[in-house]
Amino acid sequence: MANLRFLFLLVVITAITGCAQTPQTPTPTEAILAPTAAAVEPAYGGNVTRAITAEPSSLDPHAAPGSGQNIILPYMYDTLVYRDMDNNSQPYLAKSWEIAPDGLTISFTLRDDVTFHDGTPLNADAVVFTFNRFKEAKSSAGSGLATMTGVEALDAYTVRFSFSAPSATFFSTLATPYAGIISPTAAAAAGEAFGQQPVGSGPFKFKEWQQGTAVVLERNPDYHWSPGEISNPGAPYIDNVIFKIIPDASTQLAALQADEVDLIFVNAPSHIARLKEESSIQMVEAHLNSLIYLGFNLAHAPLDDVTVRQALAHAVNKDEIIQAALGGVGEAAFAPMASSLPGFDPSLKAFELGFNPAQASEMLAEAGFVAGDDGTLSKDGRPLNLKLLTYARAPNEDVAILIQSQLKAIGVNVEIQQFDTPTAAKAATAGEFDLLLWRYDRNDSDVLNVNLHSSLIGSSNRFSYSNPQVDQLLDRAASEMDDAARAQYYIEAQKLILADAPWQPLYSPVDVLAVSKRVQGFQLASMARVLLNEAQLTE
Repeated sequence: MANLRFLFLLVVITAITGCAQTPQTPTPTEAILAPTAAAVEPAYGGNVTRAITAEPSSLDPHAAPGSGQNIILPYMYDTLVYRDMDNNSQPYLAKSWEIAPDGLTISFTLRDDVTFHDGTPLNADAVVFTFNRFKEAKSSAGSGLATMTGVEALDAYTVRFSFSAPSATFFSTLATPYAGIISPTAAAAAGEAFGQQPVGSGPFKFKEWQQGTAVVLERNPDYHWSPGEISNPGAPYIDNVIFKIIPDASTQLAALQADEVDLIFVNAPSHIARLKEESSIQMVEAHLNSLIYLGFNLAHAPLDDVTVRQALAHAVNKDEIIQAALGGVGEAAFAPMASSLPGFDPSLKAFELGFNPAQASEMLAEAGFVAGDDGTLSKDGRPLNLKLLTYARAPNEDVAILIQSQLKAIGVNVEIQQFDTPTAAKAATAGEFDLLLWRYDRNDSDVLNVNLHSSLIGSSNRFSYSNPQVDQLLDRAASEMDDAARAQYYIEAQKLILADAPWQPLYSPVDVLAVSKRVQGFQLASMARVLLNEAQLTE
């Protein structure tokens, strides 16, 4: 844990400037701007409205993780630590911590001045309650608690966690919104309805949930424990944050241009180009440690045959996807680890199943598929027809259509099924697909464990992928406290994963935060979280 340095780098730039680009190869993001600083004298009041694609099913941090939930939770719940922009853990509710030499216990000293939205104290008992509940929930978001054997209150504001083996993923788990501390009193009173009546200690508290329309949070007037590097230690200046549910990206864009919302995330190149022309909009490039991939369902024949998976991977033209679907904005991926995460290594390029349609056809012939008069492949009289599942988020539809065309070129018919995010996520977890066009955003290399460890088949491992050697390497990485050694385990695991081909990595996306210029003083934290502690409205 020697690398847990005390450095906090929230991205706040006091003047609007263009993001650096390579002059010889300008892209549609070359005019992306940085957030502006608020006025010296704060202006109180007003609402900030943010569009979200998916409505959360619950605001309980221990419920099944979801995209809408992940966006809203950080405003309501505080965590023991947070991640700075260098991905290092920094104090938040925990003032300090001590790690035993053997890594089997970690003790945290808490702030003693924090209260929940219901007025009850946030103390050691609340932390114990939260993490016992988190562990019992068996959520994929709690994978970093796998070796946690207990948590106890040593006194009113000291908590000790115990582990069966050192956990290299524990601190990254602590910084996720799913590890936000909840009020034991409120949880006991609400029972299963806690997700609709959430109580945390964050800068905003739950106000109302307009089902299908919006989730509204209001300013927490008692808040005074912002991290020290935030210049406003007290309550936010704005009155409310409204999360407006707008599934369609084009509708979100129109709402921003019509001043119906103040903030959206944009990843469609055409939308970025249009917003560049809007003088009332500021744009900020966001980095979420993300990867877009094409997954294969190993529980469905013929995808249980590694030769077939490798052949399909060879048929995918990533460069065409980036140029045609992304407008040239994005980085082709060759490994299952995002290039911004520890454990990525350029040498893995040698193990990539690169674009080679001739080889793809040869491998499918080797697997027993023959082409009919119309060019469609079949085996034992059964045509090679596959269902590709994805969710409604730009540019997924365009990417899916390109993959459909690329596989059609080698005789494979693909039917595209695109649903709203909750429906698609449910179908994906249930294994109701052959091909899965999906995305992950994760601040730790344990993303491989979460998605591909065999113990999570039927949960976050949606692909029925199992390789004991990969499991062993991921397990070793999860308990390896030396960063270099841990990274090497991930590199070795990726070599095996690339050969097994449960995924074909496609690209790392460029996401853009588009914000009305009437919103000043917002900040970006790790994983592109938008902080509104100091946000103010100019009108």
